[in-house]
Amino acid sequence: MKNRSDRISILDIATQAGVSPATVSRVFNAPHLVSERTREQILAVALEHGYRPNASARTLRTQRSHVIGVVLPTLNNPVFAECLQGITQATAAHGYAIMPATTEYKLANEIEAVAQLQAFGVDGVLLVVSDADSSQAVAQLQAQETPYVLVYNRHPDHPCVSVEGELAVHDLVQELVQLGHTKIAMVCGQLQASDRAQQRYAGFVAGMKKARLKPAALIEVPFVETAIDNIASVLGAESRPTALVCSNDLLAVRAMRAAHQCQLRVPQDISVIGFDGIGLGMDLTPALSTIAQPNARMGHEGVQLLVRSIEAGRVPAAGDSITLDYEFHRGESCAQAPISHCANS
Repeated sequence: MKNRSDRISILDIATQAGVSPATVSRVFNAPHLVSERTREQILAVALEHGYRPNASARTLRTQRSHVIGVVLPTLNNPVFAECLQGITQATAAHGYAIMPATTEYKLANEIEAVAQLQAFGVDGVLLVVSDADSSQAVAQLQAQETPYVLVYNRHPDHPCVSVEGELAVHDLVQELVQLGHTKIAMVCGQLQASDRAQQRYAGFVAGMKKARLKPAALIEVPFVETAIDNIASVLGAESRPTALVCSNDLLAVRAMRAAHQCQLRVPQDISVIGFDGIGLGMDLTPALSTIAQPNARMGHEGVQLLVRSIEAGRVPAAGDSITLDYEFHRGESCAQAPISHCANS
């Protein structure tokens, strides 16, 4: 027995919606070319009759799958969940589906995820890699001329959508110095596992050098489970920093917890600043001060760049890269250096 979608064609949908068959086709293949009102009208008729376009036929006709692969480190970090939201909204608007994969920050998983996506025949890949400079996953994409765009990674030889993380942290250090802080330390995960963390740390060192201050030793916390204890061990020392610059917001949340364990008030005794601008930060008490990047827009712009290249029949070039603006959200976890510190500095 045939299902309902077998009994109705694009011509039938067009007749009932009062539009041309070409317009119906565009709704399912290039929805961004159709006005929202017309698109909703056609989709309502299609839904009423249970119509679905034949994806296999479209693939044979266009030699494209209309599927974009998405490779993210994790969805446990809200920054990537927010990015994925932007990706899904943009791909849907262009008539693409997504095939997501997470790598848990493991190089082998990056390589495997890309191999599986290529085997499936995705039209292109949006991805975040540990290190764009040496990524084997990116090398695989280049070898097969698979269109790709890096998101968050920032590298002169690859098409990227990113913010200037190095400059952002450099400028943040100047802001902290203006607030009277001289003992400033940076907290990051495993530094060698993330080129974003490396760039942010480079900005920290450059910012301290510009202020003619000696940066405190890097607080590197490679394991999430021990992050609070590792940070607390530094905050418990007599010569502790008065400000912590964290390479991401989740580390900043753990730094605030570590300060609490050490009976230090945030921000009266110690300032804590994150990087990412996740929505959760504003729900904390005190609200997290952070360098905010537009995470959903990061994903959206990545899709736009990738789809433009796919539909033009070319791979994106490094010169197509997009730099988005960041903002310093003051929040409540950053304040003037403690008076006792200012008197002793």
